Amino acid sequence: MINYHIKLKFNENSMSKIQRILVIGAGVAGPAVCYWLKKFGFSPTLIEKNSSPRKSGYAIDIRGIATSLVKKMGIYEEIYAKRTQIQNGCYVNAQGNILHQEEGAKFGFRKEDEIELVRGELVEILMQLIKGIPCYYDRNVEQIEQQKDGLKVIFNGGLTEQYDLVIGADGLHSSTRRMVFSKEEYNLVSLGSYISVCSIPNYLNLNKSEFLFELDQKLIHLSNDRTPTMAHAGFMFRSNHQLNDIRDEQEQKEFLRTTFRDLGWESNKILELMEQSNDFYFDAIMQVKMKSWTKGRVALLGDSGYCASPLSGQGTSLALVGAYILAGELQAARDNHANAFDKYNQLLRPYVQMNQDFGVWVSNTFLLPDEVSKEAVEERAAKAMAELHNAAHAMVLPEYKTTS
Repeated sequence: MINYHIKLKFNENSMSKIQRILVIGAGVAGPAVCYWLKKFGFSPTLIEKNSSPRKSGYAIDIRGIATSLVKKMGIYEEIYAKRTQIQNGCYVNAQGNILHQEEGAKFGFRKEDEIELVRGELVEILMQLIKGIPCYYDRNVEQIEQQKDGLKVIFNGGLTEQYDLVIGADGLHSSTRRMVFSKEEYNLVSLGSYISVCSIPNYLNLNKSEFLFELDQKLIHLSNDRTPTMAHAGFMFRSNHQLNDIRDEQEQKEFLRTTFRDLGWESNKILELMEQSNDFYFDAIMQVKMKSWTKGRVALLGDSGYCASPLSGQGTSLALVGAYILAGELQAARDNHANAFDKYNQLLRPYVQMNQDFGVWVSNTFLLPDEVSKEAVEERAAKAMAELHNAAHAMVLPEYKTTS
């Protein structure tokens, strides 16, 4: 296991001229790339627009080659201890009758040492890992000015700083992408669906179990994990309808009520309890398509550059793998960031493409127009397991020399 403690002093003659790197976004990708940048001898600074880390969130997966990376980082055991503990999963029909049942990990399409955990718990582990790296909350970037030998960055409040490079790890709705790249240089591709998750009381007294109900291009998810009194609810559905303001929570909830009311199973009760949730999340299911994730001295990382959509189940793994390769290529190229960025685009592209293709496959295969049958569920599950395994192992990770 690689020792992840960071040496704070380096031999000055061995240090790259590229040192000061601003990383925007303290989700998964941002802290992960900060870890590797420090490991490779750079001086990253992390900023986040929110006032504190988001400790809740939906369950995410670490799969395939990303699993080996968290082992390299020395945090696999800590992540494993925080894993979800779903023991079984079921598909039910509108009357609540079980159509299909599997052991928890198989129901979630996980193999071997792959892990599912709540997003906020992974972020907390990563933030502890990089606790020696400067991190500032409530800080937004208002302007990035590319210069010959660096970047001038203006923050909210008027603060101005100089950096050698900027990495935008600020998610699907990346402000970094909008500031640096023209509208012709990126495309947000809708997969024609929406997703919503929230926590509600465990009114069915579920015990480490997961239920899915799918009908008429709509899906309801309900599960209980380690907290006996709480359940996690989710909605996913196809719709061509566009909200007037996708950030308006009341409009989002009304859309859900209109879509899922009287659908069947527990739809009405979950909608009722949704109103009381304090961690409601809603968004369109989209992918980010770009010919290049870099421009000048700015690079995009994770969902900001190549979101594969929640349907892929691979967003976290893409973020972790991308962070490692971006930081590693910067180290390998020494002061030539242009070469490093070219290699980053080149090496990661096939892995990204395969995972985005899998996200599209899921979009086309799930959310069927009729009530899902036992046979359809079982056939689809076997195919999904194989396709996801291929996507999760779609590249061989390069090795990079570290300074610590």
